[in-house]
Amino acid sequence: MKSLIINNPSSGRTFLQKNLESIVGRLVLDGTLSSVKKFDTSVNFDYEKAVGDGMKSGIDVIIALGGDGTINHVVNAMMKAGANVPLVIIPAGTVNDFAGFFNMPSEIDEICRMIRGMKTRAVDVCTLNDKYFVNVAACGLFTDIALTTKIEAKTILGRFAYYAEGLKEIPKQIFQSFPLKFIVNGESFESEISLFAVSNTTFAGGFKKFAPDATIDDGLFDVVVIEKTDILDFANLFLGILRGEHVMSSAVKYFKTNSLRVETLKTDLRIDVDGEDGGGFPAEFGIRPKSLKICVP
Repeated sequence: MKSLIINNPSSGRTFLQKNLESIVGRLVLDGTLSSVKKFDTSVNFDYEKAVGDGMKSGIDVIIALGGDGTINHVVNAMMKAGANVPLVIIPAGTVNDFAGFFNMPSEIDEICRMIRGMKTRAVDVCTLNDKYFVNVAACGLFTDIALTTKIEAKTILGRFAYYAEGLKEIPKQIFQSFPLKFIVNGESFESEISLFAVSNTTFAGGFKKFAPDATIDDGLFDVVVIEKTDILDFANLFLGILRGEHVMSSAVKYFKTNSLRVETLKTDLRIDVDGEDGGGFPAEFGIRPKSLKICVP
C-alpha cells in the first residue's frame, strides 16, 4: 500500500509520535506499506494540499496520528478532495473521543496488526455550514475549553489539562445561558440553553455516554440540548452524564435527525467542532451517510 502519513508532533503526550518510525519501519519491512510520504503538521499546515497531492500520486491509505482536532482537519481535507481511501487513526491526542468510540489501539503491536488487517467500516460524516466533522459539534457551557487550553499544558498534563481549565471556568460559566432557536423537520422551538451538542458518536468531551443512542452509520446525528437549570439540578445532570442517564431529565431534549438549523441573536457565540473552532451562527447541520472509510480493529 502507498501511504500518506499526517502526524501532529505536538498532540497529546507525544509517546506514539516518538515511536512512529518504529511503527512505519515494521510495516515497510513486512511489505504492508510499499511507500511512505510523511508530513509533520504545524499551525499553518495545508491539510487540503497534502491530501490532494497524495490522491494525485495514487496513495492507497491515509494514516493520521494525533487527537480529535487533527482527525477533524484530515477528514475535512479528505471530504473536499473526494478521497475514497481508508483512514487509519492512531490516537495520539489528549482525549481521543472519536478513536475511543472505535476502541482504536494505542499499543505499537496492536496498531501494526490493525493496519496489516485493513478492516474498514463506512461511517457517516456530519456537516456544519461549509465544514465537516465526524464526532461532535457543541456550543455553550465549557465547550470552549479545548480552544483555550494551551498546547504546552495538554502535552504535559494530558486530559487533566482540560479538567484544570474547566475548574477555572466554573465560576465564570455556571450561571450563563444562551437563547437559541432550533429548526428541525419543518418545526421549531426556542430554548434558553446551557449547552447543546450535535453528536455522531456516543463520546463527547471524554464522556463515553453523552449521546448514548448514537450510531455512526445510521444516516442520522444525535442532538442533545441541555436547558438552563439551577446549580443543584445541574450537578445531578453532570452525574447523570457519567452514566448516560442525563437524557431522561426534563431539562434535556434528546433526538435524532439528519438536518438541523440553529439560530441565535448572540453574535459572538462560537461552536466547537472536534476541539476546533467551527464558526458562529446561523448553523446548518447535515449528514453524508457512509461517506468515509475508517480502518477499525
